[in-house]
Amino acid sequence: MKKGYMGRILWVDLTKRQIQSEEIKDEVYENFLGGYGLAAKIIFERQRPGLPTFHGDNILAMMSGLLTNGRAIFNGRWMLAGKSPLTGTWGDANCGGDLAPAIKESGVDGIFFVGKSEKPVYLLVDGEKRELRDATDLWGKVDAVDTENCLRARHGDDFRVACIGAGGENLSLIAGVVNAKGRLAARSGLGALMGSKNLKAVCLRGDHRVAVHDDAAVWKHTTVFLTELETKLNGFGKSMKQGGTAATLTDSTQSGDSPIGNWLGVGKTDFPPEKANRINGFSLTRYETRKYHCYGCPFGCGGLCLIPGEPLLKETHRPEYETLCGFGAQLLVDDVKSIFMVNELLNRAGIDTISCATTLNWAFEAFEKGVITKADTGGVELTWGNHQAVVAMVEKIVAAEGIGAILRNGVKRSAEHFGDVERAVPMHVHGQELPMHDSRSPEGGLDLGVGYETEPTPGRHTSTFAGWDQYLKTDRPKNKLFDKFRLKSRYEKPVDDDHRKQGERLRGASCSEDIINGAGLCNFGFYLGPVPPLVEWLNATTGWGRSFEDYLRIGQRIKTVRHAFNIREGLDVANLRMPERARGNPPLSHGPNAYSGNVLQWDDAKKDYYRAMGWDETTAVPLRETLRELGLPEVEKALYGD
Repeated sequence: MKKGYMGRILWVDLTKRQIQSEEIKDEVYENFLGGYGLAAKIIFERQRPGLPTFHGDNILAMMSGLLTNGRAIFNGRWMLAGKSPLTGTWGDANCGGDLAPAIKESGVDGIFFVGKSEKPVYLLVDGEKRELRDATDLWGKVDAVDTENCLRARHGDDFRVACIGAGGENLSLIAGVVNAKGRLAARSGLGALMGSKNLKAVCLRGDHRVAVHDDAAVWKHTTVFLTELETKLNGFGKSMKQGGTAATLTDSTQSGDSPIGNWLGVGKTDFPPEKANRINGFSLTRYETRKYHCYGCPFGCGGLCLIPGEPLLKETHRPEYETLCGFGAQLLVDDVKSIFMVNELLNRAGIDTISCATTLNWAFEAFEKGVITKADTGGVELTWGNHQAVVAMVEKIVAAEGIGAILRNGVKRSAEHFGDVERAVPMHVHGQELPMHDSRSPEGGLDLGVGYETEPTPGRHTSTFAGWDQYLKTDRPKNKLFDKFRLKSRYEKPVDDDHRKQGERLRGASCSEDIINGAGLCNFGFYLGPVPPLVEWLNATTGWGRSFEDYLRIGQRIKTVRHAFNIREGLDVANLRMPERARGNPPLSHGPNAYSGNVLQWDDAKKDYYRAMGWDETTAVPLRETLRELGLPEVEKALYGD
């Protein structure tokens, strides 16, 4: 087999303490790639619908990508997938670090966990040796960073570890899974699913090699791309190379990309450049001791830092943009050391910084408006800009103490607990906290917001790829640009050309992201200036010889299965909505996003997207003919019966 994948997955039954491998047919990879595409296929078919949040039969998948361990670059992403404890929808989370290659070196493309262990355990894979080991000495005693240190000291420094911290152990619904001492597969609350299974960690080492169809061709395209990266970086790429995503903070706060003050403020007036500059990437780099690369990355946008006088921060990850915005700009905090501390506390606990920050933004608004009081907070004054209060609240969330025991389950449940969601608005879509990119922006906000509401894992800013059209054949007439990609489904009424084009654009951006995640590639590799040879990499690795439009069809298939998972779970997918505040209704009174244009376009744009996807424009249920064209009989049966 020379296709870039191992052709096997590993099943770990934690109840029965059984571990066995399963061969996967080539046609499954041909239709679903790897990563969460492969996970979606298997989980949809193997997991029965309607399981309670922490039922043992819920499957947790830990996946590598199709291109992982090959000679393509930016190929080091690994993914979690399963039913989200936070939202009850399809859940997935994406992470860099060094775990992805270890999965494939273990001889499999993914590891699927089912059941629940009677006591805490970790999975040890050492070559062909695969066993569950007792983890009672780690559970509740050491955080995620120290867990990795303990396991690598015990088994060898060349093992790779992914584990949960206090968040996952305490079943915090915003918990993730930690790799490389501070990289998190954070979204969807899948760390809580892992914790519910009494699974503390995976610890992997192997020597299996990946064989590809044409290794020389993969490397040829990679070397050309590497040369272009050295000579053709755009402004974003240059900033990323110096300061990582943190370098974008000042521009984002001033352009309107960053929501401020639980989406009520405006960066230009409430968090002007002199404040943003105190916590942006260029201010953070003065604490940097060395840069680091995720696996398969030539860029190295990560940074390890040392904060003098803080023992916990003697080696700490430089915070990413989302963390800096959420705990800095959004809360009007310009104290950089407090953000470093919050970032480290949450990394060690394995808690999503996006969800935690959005929850605290609600809490600060709720405090300001009297929905919660000092009696609720344990005497902490939740006033905007109060960095000591931010750290104190994060400590409570990590320890699940006092109000932290409520806030640790995210903004939706926190708001429901205290009530009065009209005065203090919880910013989420179906329970998943909104990230730090504003859907009200006249520049791209509509597309972003449609993704927030239609993505099978709602409220995700990484659900679409805006640059997808650079891969389309440009030598065709413009009015036929999408002909090959468009399904010929029938609708009750004709659609004018503008709506058709908008639907195809939204569909292309959405489905191309599923290709990227199926391949195991890093999104940032697609925004640095030069165009990555995505199609060439995939074809040289697999030998499939497909066009980009063919891969878009695979992306559509993956998206449709993930979407159908939510329908089968009983969700009214067409009516998953952001708060009206995030839709710009009413619009802000000033600033870059004081714009009402999106308000009247949201639902029309979603219908355009549904039509382009071959889904019913009212219910968002995939049409029978769509499922048949995509070759999804198991989905058709689940949605329509025999």
